[in-house]
Amino acid sequence: MNSSTQFALEASKAVNASDNSTHTLESCGIVFPNGIIITIHFLTLFTSLIGNTLLIVAFLRMKETILLLIANMAASDLLLALVLMPELIIYELTGSFEYHVRGDVGTFLCKICPVLSDASLSVSTQSLVLIAVERLLALMAPVLYRRITDSKRRIIVICTWIVAILLHSPYFYAKRLASIHHEGTFIQVCYLDWAPIFEHRTAQLRYGIFLYITVLIVPILIISVLYAVIVFNQRNDKMVSSRGEKCAIRKKRSVKNLKRMAVATVTALFLCWTLYIIVFSFKLVSPETVPKCSKFFQAVENVSSLMASCYCAVNPSLCFIFIKCFSRQLSFLCQRKSNRQRGAKCTHANVKMGESGSVSCLTRLSLRGS
Repeated sequence: MNSSTQFALEASKAVNASDNSTHTLESCGIVFPNGIIITIHFLTLFTSLIGNTLLIVAFLRMKETILLLIANMAASDLLLALVLMPELIIYELTGSFEYHVRGDVGTFLCKICPVLSDASLSVSTQSLVLIAVERLLALMAPVLYRRITDSKRRIIVICTWIVAILLHSPYFYAKRLASIHHEGTFIQVCYLDWAPIFEHRTAQLRYGIFLYITVLIVPILIISVLYAVIVFNQRNDKMVSSRGEKCAIRKKRSVKNLKRMAVATVTALFLCWTLYIIVFSFKLVSPETVPKCSKFFQAVENVSSLMASCYCAVNPSLCFIFIKCFSRQLSFLCQRKSNRQRGAKCTHANVKMGESGSVSCLTRLSLRGS
């Protein structure tokens, strides 16, 4: 449940308002300058594209299926950035919920884009949970961990996408295109409408709460508990004293690094999503009590949306910082690129030298001939 769903909720309000002929889309003034928000969205899009693409390239180079869940998370974050960030940028540039693609193609995109963006978030949180589970098994049940074969990991990855799409499949029914009256003209919007099969208000409330719990709240709690158990068990490892000094030092560094990554992962989840969950749960459960054009509430809402949308750029950054094999691959790719550039410069210089040499030879020959 992310900003695409937020757009749908706001568009639904606009459609209802238009149907009742009470008011059109409201404009309560600008809290944050659009330039700042657009810049943040562009930076998020750029960081996510580069970071997640490099993660996937590094995984393909290493060909280690043990890192498949991290690559799966990177692919989901990349898809989220590609589907959601352009929508956010267009909204900030135009200030309108207008949907510019019309006809059957517009209807298809109206339904499929929210499914893809929200399912990508679900895949990302599922992958984080599964990564934590794998680490716990490697620590506390190594025999069971060794039974996780490459084929089983691939099946698990496929299952994360199936589960995510099934969770968000109701969008195929509820998301629709409609024309509404806005500033003296009619615009097309993509909105949520659960009628006629369901009562719209009740269905939206129940489904929204269901998504918040299954996609965000439960994974955050599970990840927090699992990493707490992992760090606690590694800190209290009684076998450390029986190992050699070098092994003990390596183990201590590993525990320290794992602790840092655990804290960073959980902190990123809480920082990016807690405020968003609170704000939009409040809007979902009790929309009539939301302050009208309150500058403070708008500021909090904008900050929560920005932090949530930045999440697709956070995971690759954490992976490159805390997972050494990925950081080594990144440095190797950078060195390889710089070596190629140096090689190209040397080749170009040699060609120039060769050209000048051939010219001087021709000059000497012509002088001799004369």
